[in-house]
Amino acid sequence: MMLKMLNGDEAMAYGAFHSGVKLVSGYPGSPSSGTVDTLIELARKHNIYVEWSSNEKVAMELAIGASIAGRRALVCVKSVGMNVMVDPLMTLNLTPVNGGLVILLGDDPGGYGSQNDQDTRPLASMLEIPMMEPSTPGEGYAMIKEAFQISEQYHTAMIIRETRGFTLHMEEIQMAESTDHKSGLDIAREPWRFVPVPRNAVEKHRELHQRISAIGSWVNGASFNQIIGKGMKGVLAAGYTYQKLLDVLGDEPANDLCLLKLSSIFPLPVDVIKKFLTDCSEILVFEENEPYLETHIKAIAHDIESRCKIYGKQSNHVNREGELFRWQIQESLNRFIPEIGLTSHYIKENEQNELPQRESRCGDCHYFEILDILDEAGKELNQKPVLIGDPGCLVTVADRLDAKFAIGSAVGVANGISITGINERSVALFGDSSFFHTSLPGICNAVHNRSDILMIVLDNGAAVTSGCQPNPGSGKNAMGHDSPVLSIEGIARACGIRHVYQADFGRSDLELKELFLEALTHRRLTLLIIKIE
Repeated sequence: MMLKMLNGDEAMAYGAFHSGVKLVSGYPGSPSSGTVDTLIELARKHNIYVEWSSNEKVAMELAIGASIAGRRALVCVKSVGMNVMVDPLMTLNLTPVNGGLVILLGDDPGGYGSQNDQDTRPLASMLEIPMMEPSTPGEGYAMIKEAFQISEQYHTAMIIRETRGFTLHMEEIQMAESTDHKSGLDIAREPWRFVPVPRNAVEKHRELHQRISAIGSWVNGASFNQIIGKGMKGVLAAGYTYQKLLDVLGDEPANDLCLLKLSSIFPLPVDVIKKFLTDCSEILVFEENEPYLETHIKAIAHDIESRCKIYGKQSNHVNREGELFRWQIQESLNRFIPEIGLTSHYIKENEQNELPQRESRCGDCHYFEILDILDEAGKELNQKPVLIGDPGCLVTVADRLDAKFAIGSAVGVANGISITGINERSVALFGDSSFFHTSLPGICNAVHNRSDILMIVLDNGAAVTSGCQPNPGSGKNAMGHDSPVLSIEGIARACGIRHVYQADFGRSDLELKELFLEALTHRRLTLLIIKIE
């Protein structure tokens, strides 16, 4: 065993490595990219395959294949990336996995690097895939190792949820010096095991419920869920929120306070929660984003006819939107237990100290100048183009956009606006990574239905916003090795776009303006590729 100081990202990476993971896939996005970055370094010396996939759905399907072959696989995505993976996950849950398969899901309460303030926990119960959430990097290291074992034991994928605060938290961790899972399983080739169809869907769903029930028995005894202390007043906190709660309570929590540290999000440890409800007369639930746990715990209380009063977001005792800060936890505790006498001093005015440092990689972005030139061209033609952007590159000029939704959606949204017959030209703006991610189906649809939109792609050869990770047009893979360069222009022409222009941003503003004038003058489907070195 050895001691090593690690943050949450690194702890999850080492936990997967020491579990014998053989395949790691993902799509860049924070939080979760840091774990892939660490595994890339480990893969340089060990037999691990790591790739940045073209999108999250592809990353998931790659991991499914590795699991069928009997190898342990890890998929790393952020909240909105999980949305992209739902389609294969809704059938993966029906097919008992072979090699351990773990999904590391990074939620972003507060939307520090996301276009929304999404809580992904409710997806676990919809997908019927177990979800757990660690409170510290040390627990995360142990949890991901156990998740691989549970995945193989119960033949189910496992989701481990983390938040940005968790990934930044540093802790000295005692861990193994080498992997403890050297060999994989044989490939699983059983009739119908991985083939859900209408004739077996209901039976497979029934078997899924049996697996979930068995895991429900396991979580009741899992060490990750603990009742600590005794008292009629109870406080429940899940995942990294529990660590924040401990920071507020200090080294010596009140003796008459009962705490429930919850790490099993789905299925819930029902027996543990029932005991907690029975022991307490009132409880306060701390969780980030939606009242997911609060709602489910109230349902459990109803079933056992508990008289315990349950407070949280729904009772306005806890803030509902954004990250839950320590000063908010302290205020909620002081209202819940006025006599608690907290000695820590977290105040709203110092909230900035709890915020993650924003690392901007967009300082050299040229969309400002590009939109200025486009605006000038529009004015000359007496046009005011409707600008629809994608997340990522467009974040720097978001105030100048008419709309921006999910990655890959700019083309479809712009096309929908154009179909209405408005006079103004509809323009879709997106980056090269977005082109390969999910813009292509929208482009094919636009060609097929004779759209007249203008598409502008900023090609800087990487996923710059999330850390300059490579994409299929970069010429490098995740390991830094040479790989084929997919041509955006060639793919666009193969899709049937007749009007494709390519320009280097190094050209004079006048030359770029002439291209914009030409593209805006005719009402035909057009793609303008602007290369940025």
